[in-house]
Amino acid sequence: MPPKRRKLLGRCTAAASAARAARASETPEQTSLRLSQMASSSAAHLSMESAAAQTERLASAASTMSSHRARLSVEEHSLQNSQGAVHVARLRASQSPAQKTLRRLRDVIVKACSRSLESPEQTTSRRHRNTRATAASRALEQPQETAHRRFRNALSTASA
Repeated sequence: MPPKRRKLLGRCTAAASAARAARASETPEQTSLRLSQMASSSAAHLSMESAAAQTERLASAASTMSSHRARLSVEEHSLQNSQGAVHVARLRASQSPAQKTLRRLRDVIVKACSRSLESPEQTTSRRHRNTRATAASRALEQPQETAHRRFRNALSTASA
């Protein structure tokens, strides 16, 4: 330890031991007087800060904590979602061709059953949504993509 730091540490230790020795030799009246002075100085310090300032400080701390809590919960949800997506992707990658075919067949059956249970208004709404989505994606399409899509559709129609 450098000599200067050792010297400072020695002073602090000497001052602290002198204060402890003085407190040990105090009478009970002196102790109670010292404690009451400490309490009054603490009370004066607290009363200097107005109630409105205390309320504002506490409200600020509470809002900061709630924003941190909200940010953490959003991050936890996104982490859980990404972990779930990775898990599903790993499961699907490990499936055999027969399992993939069965999964696709099951998905088609589920979709057909859910569509058979929907009302005519829901069917109309779904068809409008799909039409709008298709139109929006085609509006953003490049000319070579449009030509490719039309060629594919022509081949599909010819083979049918």
